[in-house]
Amino acid sequence: MPTYFCFIERDVMGTPHMEALDAETPDQAMLQAGALLRTHASGIAAHVILDERRIGTVRAERSRDA
Repeated sequence: MPTYFCFIERDVMGTPHMEALDAETPDQAMLQAGALLRTHASGIAAHVILDERRIGTVRAERSRDA
């Protein structure tokens, strides 16, 4: 089983967040990355990595009032 990683890009300075995902397919990894991104208030994007290659990016949804 491949090991997908998620790197959370943030809009503030600080320690970056990266963690392994429990996914078997790229689609599962992208869904998990989106869910992880929603748990980070300062997150602006979640990049999914496999074997040192970015396979996709999920962008945070921002409200128009923000």
